[in-house]
Formats: sequence, C-alpha cells, structure tokens
Amino acid sequence: MASNEKTPLVGISSSLMGSDIVVAESPSQKQKLSTFFGVVVPCVLSIFSVILFLRLGYVVGQAGLGVSLAMLVLGYFVVVVTVLSISAICTNGEVQGGGAYFLISRSLGPEFGGSIGIIFYFANIFASTLYIIGFVEAFVGNFGPGGEHAVLPGGYGFKFLYGSVILFFCLIVCLLGADLFAKTSFVIFLVVITSIISIFVSFGIKGYQQYNFGKSDYACSCCYDPDAYKYNYTPPCLVSPPVVPVNGCNSTCFYTGWENGTIESNLASEYADDYTTGIHQNFQLVFAVLFNGCTGIMAGANMSGDLKNPSFAIPVGTFAALGLTFVVYVLLMLFSAYTVTRDMLLFDYSYLEHINVVPPLVTMGIFAATLSAALSTLIGSSRVLQALAKDNLFGPILAPFAKVMTKKEEPIPAVLISWALVQVILLVGKLNTIAPIVTMFFLVSYGVVNFACFALTVASAPNFRPSFRFFSWHTAVVGFLGCFAVMFFIDPLYASISVVFLILLFLFVSYRSPGVHWGAVSQALIYHQVRKYLLRLDVRKEHVKFWRPQMLLLVANPRSSYHLMGFINDLKKGGLFVLGNVIVSDYDEQSVQRYRHELPAWIDFVDASKLKAFVELTIAPSVRQGARGLLTTSGLGGMKPNTVVLGFFDSSLPVDAGLEGCRQALTKSAIIPTLRKETAEKLATSANRLPHLRSEDSPQLLAAADYVGIIQDSIQLHKNVLVVRNGCNLQNVLGGHGTIDLWPAALLPGNRPRRSLSDVISKSSSPSPTASVSAEENAQSVPLENDHYDSTYFMVLQLGCVLHMVPYWKSHHRLRIMTVVHDTSDKERTTLENLLKKLRIDAEVQPVTPSGNQQLFLDPEHTHPANDAVWYSEMNELMCRHSSGAAVVFTVLPPPPPPGGDVGQFMHNMETLSTNLPATVMVYGSHTVISTDL
Repeated sequence: MASNEKTPLVGISSSLMGSDIVVAESPSQKQKLSTFFGVVVPCVLSIFSVILFLRLGYVVGQAGLGVSLAMLVLGYFVVVVTVLSISAICTNGEVQGGGAYFLISRSLGPEFGGSIGIIFYFANIFASTLYIIGFVEAFVGNFGPGGEHAVLPGGYGFKFLYGSVILFFCLIVCLLGADLFAKTSFVIFLVVITSIISIFVSFGIKGYQQYNFGKSDYACSCCYDPDAYKYNYTPPCLVSPPVVPVNGCNSTCFYTGWENGTIESNLASEYADDYTTGIHQNFQLVFAVLFNGCTGIMAGANMSGDLKNPSFAIPVGTFAALGLTFVVYVLLMLFSAYTVTRDMLLFDYSYLEHINVVPPLVTMGIFAATLSAALSTLIGSSRVLQALAKDNLFGPILAPFAKVMTKKEEPIPAVLISWALVQVILLVGKLNTIAPIVTMFFLVSYGVVNFACFALTVASAPNFRPSFRFFSWHTAVVGFLGCFAVMFFIDPLYASISVVFLILLFLFVSYRSPGVHWGAVSQALIYHQVRKYLLRLDVRKEHVKFWRPQMLLLVANPRSSYHLMGFINDLKKGGLFVLGNVIVSDYDEQSVQRYRHELPAWIDFVDASKLKAFVELTIAPSVRQGARGLLTTSGLGGMKPNTVVLGFFDSSLPVDAGLEGCRQALTKSAIIPTLRKETAEKLATSANRLPHLRSEDSPQLLAAADYVGIIQDSIQLHKNVLVVRNGCNLQNVLGGHGTIDLWPAALLPGNRPRRSLSDVISKSSSPSPTASVSAEENAQSVPLENDHYDSTYFMVLQLGCVLHMVPYWKSHHRLRIMTVVHDTSDKERTTLENLLKKLRIDAEVQPVTPSGNQQLFLDPEHTHPANDAVWYSEMNELMCRHSSGAAVVFTVLPPPPPPGGDVGQFMHNMETLSTNLPATVMVYGSHTVISTDL
C-alpha cells in the first residue's frame, strides 16, 4: 500500500487482507493527520453534497419551514446518538478501512459484519449514483435547455450519457490510484466552503428579482405582488401552487428579498408533485431525501489509523462537523424561507445558483461536492467489497474481488464491478427516487452500529474501555430503535425488504461459519446471560415433571464413535450433552501438551459434526480414575449429567467411522452442493487432527474390571446408565424406515420372583421420591432392591419416547413396545395400552408369545435358577426373532455386580443379551423419570 494514502477509503489493513495480526505502521511510514484534516474535512464533504445545493429548497417548499426544521432536528438526533456509539467503538481500538463493515464485523462478529458489509457496500453504490445524478442535474441546469448557457440537449438519454461520462471519469481516477483523489480533498473543501459563503453573502445583498428561465419543461406561474406581501395578502398561486407543463414558453419565478410575507407563506406544509418524477410528495418522502444530507458521519471514524490522536480527534472532529453542517442547514432554511417564493423552491432546485451574485461559484461548489462524494463512495464501495472478499465471509462468491493488480494495491476487480453496478442504477435517472433507498441502507448500518455499542456495553467485558466516555447503553438503545423506527416510518415496504435482506445475509454467513478469529460480542453476551441464569438454575428445585436426559458419553476416540455420538445427540432432547475422554498418563508436561493439542481437535470435530455437545478431557493414571473425575465434575451448577453412556466393552480393534461420517454429513447437509462439499471437507479435516485409533501394537488401556467399575461408580452417584452395543449399525439407519423397539421386561432373573406389569404400574402411581423429597435427600438415597427395576422400566419407555420425538426418527420409524405375554388373552396388552395413554406415549403395543421350548416364560410363578445365562439367552432369542429388523432396540441392562462381585458373569450376561441384534441400548434406571402429575 502506498504510504501517502490519507483516506480509509483507499487503504486496507492487514486484518482486512486476511491476516489475523494487525500491524501498526510507525509514524515514519506515514504522516499522521490532525483533527481538522483527518476528521472535519472528510465529514463535512460527505455531509455537504447534493442535498445542500440541490434539494434544500425542495424540502422547505414541500414541508414548510417549521416541519423542515423539525425534520432536520430528528435526522441530526439520530446521527448524533450514532456518533456517540461510533466514538465509543472507535476509541476502544484501532479502526482500519471498511467503515461500518469493519466496526461491526470486529465488534459483533462475522455474521453481523458480513451482512452489514454487503448492505454498506450497496449503500455506497446507490449513494455514488445519487451524487452523479445530482452532478448531471446541475450540469443540465446550466448547459441544457433553459440554462444560462444552453448549448447541450437535455433529454433522458442525454442525461444518462452525461452521467455515464462522469462515472467513467470516476472509474479512471479509481484505476489510476485513489491517493490522487485523496490529495485534492482539502482543495475541494475550500471550493465548497467558498460556495456556501457566497450564498450567504448573496442572501444579504440581493434584492427583489424576477427570474425568467426561457424554454423549460415546467412553469412557475407565480402572481407575486410586493404590495400584497406588505399587507399580509397570500396570492392564490401560493395557496395551491400550480404545476403547468408549458413546452416552449417562458418560466418565471421570484426572489423577494427579506419579506415577512414570504416567510409567512413558507411556514406551513404544502406538499405538491415533484416536477422531476411526477410523484406527489409527503412527509416521509421529503424526510427520506433530507436525511441523505445528514449522513457521512463514518468518514472521520474511518480515518482512525491515520490520525495523530484518534480518541480525541474522532469524537471532537465528528461533532464539530455536525455542528458546522447543522448551523449551515438551519441558516439556509431560514434564509430561503424568508426570501424565496414557494413556487421557486418547489420548481427550481437550482435556485441557490440563480440568486447568487456570482453564480459560477455555486456551480463550482455543486460540481465539486457531488463529484467528490461520487468518487468517495465509489472508492469506498470497492474497498468494502475487497475487505469482504479478503475476509472470505462469502466463500467463492466474492473471491475474485479480493485481488489487487497494481503496485499501489488497487482492487481493480472490485472497482470494475462497482462501476458496472452504478452504471446500471444510473438508468433510474431520478435523484428523488434513489434518495430513499440510500437512506434505508445507511439507517440499517447506523442502527446496527448502535446495537454493537449496546452489546459491548451490556456484555461488561473488561477489555471494552473506550477513551470516549460520553455514552451509555441507553444512548445506544435510543440510536438503535431510532434508526429502525425512522426506517419503517419513511417506507415500511423498503424497511421490511432491508431487514429481510439483512436477516438472509446473516443466516447465510452463519451457516458458512467462516473460520475467523476477531472476537464476537455475542460470546460475551452469551457468557453474561448464561452465568446469570446458571446461578438461578437451582438444583434443589428439580422436579420429575421437567426431567430430561443429560448425557455424559464416555468415548475413547471420536473416529470410532461418530455414529454413537450422533445417536446420543438425538437422544438428549434439548438436554446437556458432554463428551468425556480420559488421557491415561501421569500429570506431567508431556501429558499437558497432549491435552492442549487434543482439546481443540475434539472441539473442531464436534463443531464440524454439528453436534450440540461440550467436550471434557481429563488426565488420570487410569481410565476409571479419570471417569470418576468426569462423573463428579462434568457440567456446571444445575446443569450436570444425570445419565452416563458407554459403548460395549470388547477387545476388538476399533474401526474408523470418519469417512462414513463425512458421507452422512453430505446427505444431511444443505441443499446447495457447494455447502455440502464444504461441510464434508471440514468434517474430514477435523477428523484427521484427532488421535489415531488403537492398533494391534497398542495395549488396551481399559480392563473389564475397570469398565464394570465405571458402571458401579455411576450407579453409586445415582446416575442412569446406558450401555450401547452394535453402535456401528446406526450408520444403516440413515435414510431407511423401520422401528424403534422397546423391551422393558418386567422379569427379574436370578432367584427372584417375577414382577408383573400390574405391580410395576401400581408402584409408579405412588408418590415420586423426586417430587416429594429434596434433591439432596434424593441424591443420598439408595434404591431398594427392586426399585431400580421400576425406574428402569419407565426409563426405557421414556428414552424410546424421547427418541421418537426427534423429527427424523418420528418420520422414518415407528415406536413399538414389545411385551411378553403367556396366554392369548389381551389383559397384559390392555394394561400396557392404558399405561401408555396415561403417560401420553404414542406407541404400538406388540404382544410377544414365547415359543414352546422357552419354559421360563410360560409360568408366571416360576422361580429362575441361579444361572441367569439361560434366561438372557432365551430373551436374546426372542428379541432376535421379533426385532432383528429394528433400527434400534432398548432393553434392560443386566444387574451389575456389587463391588468385588463376579465381573465375568455380568459381562457374559450383557454379551448374551445383546448378541446378533441391531444397535442395542441396555438401560439401568436410578431414579424416577416420568410423572403423570400436572
């Protein structure tokens, strides 16, 4: 970048060029600007443009002096509170090129930044068109038909041609180097100020005069009588100003000088047709045009990196520019209303030139102001587009516009596309038609800047401490609401379209999730609110009516557990989901480095997989000790896991499911092929950063005794336990149709009498311990010998119901409850259907009758032998016969052994029960999870 570029519209920082580090240039690299040259001059030039010279009379003539002043105060009130927010944000760090885009993207994050960047880009495109049309209007007014020097034609086609020539000149300047324009800004400022001074002088020394404009497309048929004004007589033409198209006749209007009658006739509103568009005007349309004369406040904030003292210069310089421009606007409104007839205000937008003692001075001022503004916005729009492309917020859509093709790093592609868009919009040809659109875009930008300041303030982040202190969240809210209120007041349709456009852009950038690290205020706000509400989430007020599964899934490596992780993500039903992993090692420097390396990889994989889960890694000498730590410390406050999920223990080598996961992501992702590809690639990249799976040469870190010990520890901590076997079969579920089969068997193996379904139901109708005792007492209580069978029975029903609530599972799979019956009567089925109705569970009841050789199921009073393996084998045979085609099977976990018990028998029972089945979830319930109370 050339070192002599003085404007933010011609400079892109390293942060906007895609770098994560902002490199500050030393004073020797570029000369710093003072408050006057760096802030006042660019702001005044941005505010004083087409509205001051070509539409001020239109505003006073249509709305009257009183309403015009009220409009001006309203417009300046909105921009003043916005300047408070801008000053606060700008003085909290160094601002680079990009204007509102940079402020918002680096404050609110890429989603808001990208969407506002596009809107700010189009605001500059339309504004550039507006200023070029203003230039052409003044040009034709002087050199076209009816002008002082009528040497050129002035039809629509010729006006478009003149605008195209001026735009081409702007393009050449942009291609040669924007610093060429930046060096002339002060000269342009002097020309504009000289022109304004000449206007005030002319008001003071000029007397009554009649103006004849020769041949014109309109006529000012004014019956002015100086004596009538002296006696407060209002001529009929001023009561209802006629608009009489007269082709080829003279058009006459009057400058009365300082007459009380003139200002009295100009006080009230008298809305008429706009002679350039033929549209009848009203308050909203006039205000939309006037507000364009209040914009331009971002020019000084954009210069932050080039200022000697930004924290002083930005607020002081911007407010000085606002004060100067406000005084000039008010005085010109007063002087015009006091000296110019309403007809002249309404039907001669170049009246300031015609009443001037040196008309060429005003002409020069108009040309300088409009050409300067057109160049500034064209250059600015190309820089914003380049910044968006460099930040890669919209992917390949904007990628071509990030390139620079000259030694001065001019963004040639961005300049060319901006020039082409302005060329197309020039076809509109009407300044008053484009002005409301520009107003909408700038109001959206200003509104979101105010929102950014509000968010930064209420987030209470310690690092938000701007040097500018004269603001609060109250002023930011007023500015935010004021901007959007004005938008909808001016034009509800345009405002709605702008807001919808903003939302669509926000959703698009959010979906792409660009990998930028600017820091988003949303994270600070979320932290602030989460902390507040976590403190209010009282564990002592837990009630079974609001129970939901809060999962802690213990996994060795996401590579082999992708399908299980996705399944638990569906099963959590809006509850907490924590992925836990143990790094088996002594706590030393090497293990800490491994922890710091693996944790981001896990988080990236979870993010790419679209899982709504937290990641908890711990370092421990053994898996069981680490699992104990996760069981006791995972979660925060009232959000703690109540259900522990483990995969099935075996000695086989794990299988990498990452590539298959990518294929599933392609199927489940967006409709747009490009985004599907990006999702799969992101998932594959993040999976490759995870630790490698255990190989034949690697020892198995978890023994069977420790595995069972984790289950025992979980039960002692009063947590539900789920053991999932055949989780790899879950990959076959996607896209197919089937059933979710529940086997909540009420049979108790092992020298214990069978509990009938009626017993279980009657037990469930008794008062719930969770509902009747405190959480502390409930946590300390140990279930009675048979209580966990009742809890497990209803836990199976609840989990099946929760899974079936997920839209995908509900649309593709039926929920079936398999109940074992011993005769052909419907008593058992009727009892279960009544229970399901009472529990509001929509499921099919499927009675299952054991075959003749399964004697254990035939006698309800049978007492099982000591060897439970036969019972589990027969149960597995029954499930294989009726649920082999199910998507997933829920059943009861065999009773875990007490500490020091027979681990081998328990493992054998689990294996026997779940062999040759689809994905199987074996459930152990530790507490009540269903309530029928209101």
